[in-house]
Amino acid sequence: MMKFSPESFPIISAHEPVESDGIAATCNPIYLGNADGVWIIVHEHYNTDATPLVMTLREGATSAEALAGTYAVTATWGGWENTTCQTDDSITALTAAATFSLDDTAADTTLRMFYFPSVLLTDGRDWLHPTFAAGHNDNLVSVLYILDGFRYQQAAPPTAVV
Repeated sequence: MMKFSPESFPIISAHEPVESDGIAATCNPIYLGNADGVWIIVHEHYNTDATPLVMTLREGATSAEALAGTYAVTATWGGWENTTCQTDDSITALTAAATFSLDDTAADTTLRMFYFPSVLLTDGRDWLHPTFAAGHNDNLVSVLYILDGFRYQQAAPPTAVV
């Protein structure tokens, strides 16, 4: 029996590959009202070690409100990173924080896996939106979501992005 499948852990593209200095606040917001949490996977191909990409989460009662970035998440949360995923699969735990500086060494590919539990959202704000600052135009970054504990009651899962 398959326990990990797109029916129970929907995998959703938050942002296609883009130059890291251009991702800014352009990811799709994600709805966590029917989920225990979300994995936010940031995959970055690093050519130039100059300006680290900085990630902050925003929350909102609607997709538009989360996208507007009015409310920054102030709770701390953590994750793991592999800063040499071109050559090995070792990961390191990240210290819990509210904002993460994704600094790397040049000419490598990094994988960061953040887990954000939905209980950390402010009551009434079920939408989450990762925003990014800085970055470098020589680096490419993409973002995926994997919903955890997603619950639905119909044959086809409802959409979690609008």
